[in-house]
Amino acid sequence: MASLSAYDDVKAAIAEKGSDARVEVNQRALIDKILARYASAGAVYRELLQNSNDANATTAEIIITTSASSDKGEKKSKEEVTQIIYRNNGHPFRPQDWDRLRKIAEGNPDESKVGAFGVGAYTMFSICEEPLVVSGIRGHEEAMFFFWKGDGLWTKTGKAPQGIVNMSASLQNGEDNNNWTSFIMPSRDPYPLPDLVEFGQFLTASLTFTQCLANIKVYVNNTLQMDIQKTIIESHIISTPKASSWWKNDGAVTYSSTGMFTLGKAEQLTQTSVLMSVSLRKSLDPNSELETSKVRARYASALVKTKIPSDIEKRMIRVTKKNPPKELTVQIFLDAADSHEQENNSTKSKKEKKSRVTQITDAFAPTSGSGRIFIGFRTSQTTGLGIHLAAPLMPTVEREAIDFVDSALRAYNIELLEISGILMRLALEHEMGRVGVLWEEGKEERELWKAKNAEQKKLKEAAKTSGIEDDESPDTKSTADSEVTIQSSLFSFASYMARGVKNTVVEAIKAVPEILGEDDETTELLNPSDERPLSLEERDAIILMKAYCPRVSTPDSLVGQCLAKGFSRCLSNSSPPVLTQSGVVRGVDARLCYHGMEAFGLTNVVRRVMLDNAREYHTVIATCPTLTMNDLIEAMQGQTISEELLTRLLKWWPKICKIDQRVGRYGVSLKESICFETSTHEQSASDQNESTDAKSTVRSLDSILYYTSNKLIKDLPLPYMAITSQLQKEVGLRNLEDRSFSQWFSPLPFDIWASFMSSHPALTQSDFDDRTLRVQVLAAFSKHYDSLGSAPAIRHFINLLPVKTMYLPVETYGRKGTDINQYLHPSEIHLSSSDLSAFEGLGKFEKVSSQLHKEGISDEFLLAIGVRKTISMDFLFSHLDTLQWSSNPNSLINYLMNAELTQQDLVKLRSTKYLPAKNDKVSLYSPRELYIPNEELNMFSFVRFLQWPDGESMSAAQRKFLVKQLGLCVDPPLSSVMSYLQTESTKDSDTKDEAGYVLALQYLSQKLGPNGVYERDFGQYRNAKFLPCIRQNYETGEIVKESKAPSECFYNPSSLVMGFSVLDPELDTVTIATRTKCLKDPPPQLLFKRLGQYVSVSRNKIGTIERNKAATKEEKEALISKISSLFEGVFIYMSSRTSDFDKTHVAILSTMAFIPCKNRGQIVFYLPSQVFFKGERSDSLAESLFQEVEYNTFLSLAGVKAEPTINELFDLMLKKPDEVLDSLGETKYKTILSRIAADPPFKKVTAEIRDCAFLLGYLVMDEEIASDDKGGEGNVQKAQFVLARAEDIYIVDNSFLRRQFSMLICPHEQQLEEFYNKVGSRYVSQVVKKEYEVNGRSQHNTSLTAQFASRISERKPLLLSPSVSSRPLVSDAAKLLSNLDVVEVDSINAKYTFERSSKLIPTTSCAKSTSKHTTTIFITHKFDWFDVGTAIGNLILQRCQLEDAFFLSSIMEASLQTLRHRGFPVDRILRPVVAPPPPPPEPQPEPTVKTSIANNTNANTTNGGPEKKRADKTTTNDGFDQILSSMFPNCPLEVINGMLGENPTKEKAREVANELSSMDFSEKQDKGEMAEGTDSSSEVQPEMPRRQHDAKEIKKKSGGIMGRMMGGLRPSSTVGSKASSLSKRVIQQQASEPTSQNDTQSSPLNDVESQQSLEAMLQDSVQSTRSVQASGVSAPETLLKSLPQGLECGSEGCEVIPQQNIVPFKSPHGTNAAKNGIRIYNSRNADPSFLNQNFSHVERFAIVIQHLSVVYKVPLSSVAIFYDSAGSTIAFNSSKALYFNIRFFVNLHAKNLDTACYSYWYTVMAHELAHNLVTAHNKEHGKFTESIIALYLPAFVKLLAQLTKPR
Repeated sequence: MASLSAYDDVKAAIAEKGSDARVEVNQRALIDKILARYASAGAVYRELLQNSNDANATTAEIIITTSASSDKGEKKSKEEVTQIIYRNNGHPFRPQDWDRLRKIAEGNPDESKVGAFGVGAYTMFSICEEPLVVSGIRGHEEAMFFFWKGDGLWTKTGKAPQGIVNMSASLQNGEDNNNWTSFIMPSRDPYPLPDLVEFGQFLTASLTFTQCLANIKVYVNNTLQMDIQKTIIESHIISTPKASSWWKNDGAVTYSSTGMFTLGKAEQLTQTSVLMSVSLRKSLDPNSELETSKVRARYASALVKTKIPSDIEKRMIRVTKKNPPKELTVQIFLDAADSHEQENNSTKSKKEKKSRVTQITDAFAPTSGSGRIFIGFRTSQTTGLGIHLAAPLMPTVEREAIDFVDSALRAYNIELLEISGILMRLALEHEMGRVGVLWEEGKEERELWKAKNAEQKKLKEAAKTSGIEDDESPDTKSTADSEVTIQSSLFSFASYMARGVKNTVVEAIKAVPEILGEDDETTELLNPSDERPLSLEERDAIILMKAYCPRVSTPDSLVGQCLAKGFSRCLSNSSPPVLTQSGVVRGVDARLCYHGMEAFGLTNVVRRVMLDNAREYHTVIATCPTLTMNDLIEAMQGQTISEELLTRLLKWWPKICKIDQRVGRYGVSLKESICFETSTHEQSASDQNESTDAKSTVRSLDSILYYTSNKLIKDLPLPYMAITSQLQKEVGLRNLEDRSFSQWFSPLPFDIWASFMSSHPALTQSDFDDRTLRVQVLAAFSKHYDSLGSAPAIRHFINLLPVKTMYLPVETYGRKGTDINQYLHPSEIHLSSSDLSAFEGLGKFEKVSSQLHKEGISDEFLLAIGVRKTISMDFLFSHLDTLQWSSNPNSLINYLMNAELTQQDLVKLRSTKYLPAKNDKVSLYSPRELYIPNEELNMFSFVRFLQWPDGESMSAAQRKFLVKQLGLCVDPPLSSVMSYLQTESTKDSDTKDEAGYVLALQYLSQKLGPNGVYERDFGQYRNAKFLPCIRQNYETGEIVKESKAPSECFYNPSSLVMGFSVLDPELDTVTIATRTKCLKDPPPQLLFKRLGQYVSVSRNKIGTIERNKAATKEEKEALISKISSLFEGVFIYMSSRTSDFDKTHVAILSTMAFIPCKNRGQIVFYLPSQVFFKGERSDSLAESLFQEVEYNTFLSLAGVKAEPTINELFDLMLKKPDEVLDSLGETKYKTILSRIAADPPFKKVTAEIRDCAFLLGYLVMDEEIASDDKGGEGNVQKAQFVLARAEDIYIVDNSFLRRQFSMLICPHEQQLEEFYNKVGSRYVSQVVKKEYEVNGRSQHNTSLTAQFASRISERKPLLLSPSVSSRPLVSDAAKLLSNLDVVEVDSINAKYTFERSSKLIPTTSCAKSTSKHTTTIFITHKFDWFDVGTAIGNLILQRCQLEDAFFLSSIMEASLQTLRHRGFPVDRILRPVVAPPPPPPEPQPEPTVKTSIANNTNANTTNGGPEKKRADKTTTNDGFDQILSSMFPNCPLEVINGMLGENPTKEKAREVANELSSMDFSEKQDKGEMAEGTDSSSEVQPEMPRRQHDAKEIKKKSGGIMGRMMGGLRPSSTVGSKASSLSKRVIQQQASEPTSQNDTQSSPLNDVESQQSLEAMLQDSVQSTRSVQASGVSAPETLLKSLPQGLECGSEGCEVIPQQNIVPFKSPHGTNAAKNGIRIYNSRNADPSFLNQNFSHVERFAIVIQHLSVVYKVPLSSVAIFYDSAGSTIAFNSSKALYFNIRFFVNLHAKNLDTACYSYWYTVMAHELAHNLVTAHNKEHGKFTESIIALYLPAFVKLLAQLTKPR
């Protein structure tokens, strides 16, 4: 209310006393801004045409005047427009019209008119500077012209001259009585004449929805160039067709969502057809011909009533300046057809270029998704459909788009678009219903075409069969094409985006099929040809459906969404209709084609050509489902298909299963549902190829189980359950064998077919008419029989045949030829090849016909079915007396081989004695008593051979028959052979047949083995002694011959050394042993047993000879030599057997004492663990402590080692430490201790270890000589060593304390110290107790104490900072330093106590707790900073060691500048403050001291004084420090000494000089420091006394990690120019940084908190690093010309950031990274050979970067290595990712990864990490670099400790 009241008050005050002024408008700028919103180039014509339509004009004329203008570069002149006259014959301007024309934004108040804003007329200014308007009743026209005065627009109005604007005569229009309104627009600047085709397309589109305007003429230079005329043909009401069977009255919704708009009555929904005629001259030549093209179009319109809410209505009136309409008209443009082109289509070539006028009519119809919104005239907004929409929507000012910004207009427009969508749905339903009616009416015509087409196909097939080519005339083909074609002007619709463009139906039909097969047949099966041309109904449906194919409306997708909402709401429960082959149905009831499934008589299937032309309509709008297997099964269940369709289905099924594997599971159901009609033929018995009667039957496909794959039964009769030969031929065997038919059919088994044919009359009847079929069947049987391989299969097959009832053709003796005239059963006839001549005259024999042999029927098959080959055996035995074979049985054997012998015949032949034996002419023998002749059996006297003629060989067939059939023997029984061998082996050499014995043994070996005849039974003779062997006697060494069984001997002669029997080497031992199952070597268990026996026997012999006092030394030595030689041979043999020993055998050996070693002149057997191999070194530990033998692989396997393990040494040292020390000596003993310390062989320290005196302890002697005051490095302390327990030895952690008392100490080695401590030794500092005694006066407020307290307060943050030291602090360290009291005393004594001894040593500082909350530090006048460091360390550290005291003393003693040089973060931890002036000092008790101090100070300043002497005394640097001090007077001397180090060389001094030359030291010192010279107040400062402790000892303790940390991370002298300049810049900034004079001193706690905040900020910055870019870095060179503070710059006054252009490098192991994952890049212009040749250095550098990444806690993904061959960039930071140049690493540090290397790259990484905070190299960047180095310094020190730790 307060703000509103203030508004009212101010407004009232101004209204009362203020002055009035009119708001001025820059009219030129306003009109320019209005015109700028018109995106369309033809905006002026659109607005003038709109005004013409609003004025009820029927004709508009555009008269263009041009002038020729020729460009320099072109030959032809260009027509340029100089003036435009636009006129219409509408109502003349009224006075109010003239008034509105003068005013901007005065729109037409008529709510039925489109104009709303009053700015459209001003589009004339887009082409004309000062337009002229003439209007009025003919002869009384008035005129108005516009002109400019500055930026103001003015008009002048007056009477137009008579007849000036009447142009009808000049235009040759004849008599003209129209009242014309003309707009004359001279061109502001001449512009090219517009292309008349594009201009005509624009004008034609402008006439789309005009209510009055129907004709537009275009003149160029008074010549009619174009005439566009729109004529209404017919109009009818949109109603629901009652005859449509698919329509369901679901109740259409006819109102918008909120009821703002409602469709009128049914009769107010109309459809109108119009004819658009366009005439255009072929060229601008006035004499050129006018061409005409016509196009028909359909419109649907509806009257819509409005009910607009009052709030929206008020808002609309305010915006549009007129009332919303009470009712309005909505129109949609459905489609258009080019009638001119359709009429002349047949005479046009497809490649003929379209005429210019045709291009205009073609563009009249919208393509898919390109329909426009018309608000009077076309806008740039699309509908997203192929439909134009005209509605009185509320547009934007320029009328190019719909206004969705204003809330009221948005609601109005959305609702109006929705009701338009409802109209679109009703129009679609109406048109599709009409198509459905026409489709039903054309059913008879389609059936007629189908029948005619089928007849033509049959004629073509017949022509192909007869060889006549089908020569179709071109005219016929052209006519066919024209029948199918729908003109491009109708179907130039964009198809779905992902499917490409299909312009015409012809293209859709002839396009490449969706699924291409491996051949034409497959392609046709999956894409059935549809040759029927499109009917008129289908064309009409395509046009209509393509118009409804959706796209995203542009530029505003909301338009399409609103239309879609209305479309779906209209009939929400019904899907849109589609035209199928069965008629018009709902989309959900229709089915889309699916890979050829539509070819099987399914209903409601959409033709493929229909789908291809309107795919989006079917899939998106109508949501038609695709055909499924359930549809196919349902269709098959309700019909009986023809055999032709069944053939197609059987061909199609494998194809669809390959495409869609899911259909396979429907296979069984589909087969069960199929019934087909087939023709069966009753075949005659005489000729199966001729049918006498045929009838049609219906069969179920489920009854067919087999197809014929066997070529043997091709074209032969088949059983009922098999596919007929004709059907199989049509389908193809390859298809039937497809795995998709695995559940349908299987190959017809030959046995089933054989069973079927066994009952066929062709075999069971002797009819002569079936002779050919009979032979074919027998041939198939024979070939199948020959292919069988197993006897059971043969028997099974023969059992299937009717062998007893079968008839075979027979030939009779004496009849020539092959005519078959008689049939007999198989058992009654013989083979045609049988030789029965020997039995001529003895009987009559019938033979099978020779015709069967010619047809391929084998004798084997005939024999199997019962045909005889020979005469019977009864006949043979009855005529034995007529044959002679006693001396030569060859002829008898041959006959028997060819005879057909039954089993009874064979039994009789085997038992009858009718064969002669060799060398026996008296008796005959049965076959079982004789052997086949074989010379290998001659040594056996019990073998009797068959008599066979000499010189006549026995054939293999005869041999086989004699053995297999008659039973002649081949090999003698094994028992007989073994009996022979055993008998011969027991004979002596005189009676033994040695040659026969060897031959018999070889024969036995041949018959043994895997295929040997004796193999199976030989196992029972494994223990029979028949093998000749040898054995070596252990006692005498003689070789003994003997016979052994196979289980008792071996065939490796090397096993003789262990006393085993082996086969006689003179024989073929390997063959005999392998066949008789002799082992090569004894098994391990037997070897170990024999080895134990040897050890036992050897011990007995040694014991016997030892007990024999008469035995000489030579005898003992001989026995020792014999035993050693024996076991040496045994071990050599055992070495060859090591591969046969497993873990269990090794375990047995480890417990056996079998290794003989000479000990004290005797042989002693040791365990393997007690013996070691002799080594090459003479100082081997095993040689001194253990038994040694020569190396042997068997002994190594048994457990003998090369040298004792740590555990063995440790156990020996615990048991016999004195003996081990005596054997080894102190040096080797210490070496063993070091090995044990490196890897302790125990998990915990036991009491045995603690109590055992096995450790070396050293007692230092000659303490005075060892003092550092009298000697150098040449004097070494003398010490005695002794073995002692751990608790009696002490570890030296403070050499000063150690020197005070005599004690056993641990060796000075880190590993040994840790080991001694682990087993119980204590540190010296732990056992020596320390107390302090303060003597003399105690002074509190002296100048010295004040400055000392100030120094502690100043350095307190450094002392407490965790980034400075990693030592653990006490919990109240900060509190202790805050409550610290400093007292100056005369003297301080430190009392050290060890056991019962004590010493009193003077010191200069100590700390004591003087009260509960106060701690006092006592100092003497000449205190030592080391004592101060010790006192502070004991105070704030949990444990203060020597290096800690030295470190703290350095922090306290050194100046802040020196600490900066050493790397301490001074500026980040200490805030520079000025110490308050100290109180006046009390009088000093000893004034002489002051003078002395002053003198010393002056002397120090000029000549060096005591400081020089002290330096000379503590370090030996050959005067280099003084030389450098004179060269750099501002550099502190301690800094120079620290950089020189101890005993520097000339090269080192030169390096330090070079480094100092790059630094800049300010002459000023920080005023807050305790200077060693005279301060500004001339107060005499106490001299800082030299350190009283051993400098060398301190350096020894702190020279490692602490020494490196105190020495700072100095850059190497070999660093490149980039690093040198960086170091110089940082040092200069640190040295020249001013100290604030106005800062107040902050409390220590605040300092700590500030430091912690800084550290947290730095850690977050470091952790913000990002991953490197995988594709590389490409950055141009950058100049930073705005200089940041403190930035060093060159002469140009800017800093140059070099360009970076690196790409990934592929490493030798195939990746773009090192082994640890760090990515590698190469400069784009650099040769990759450097990285390839130095990749080992890359891997080493990657390890360095990895270690430093761990220190800074950054991921490896954020660091990378790159190579730049020419640049000076060491590293760079890109988007918080770090990149390091490998070139500098290779040149500087590749040879030695020492601490200098790590320090260098540690600093470089800190430098780059600082760029995460600051980009430029300014003062802030330098400070952040310094702080990051200090923050991560402890972690870096730990890293260096790990890297330098001895291994």
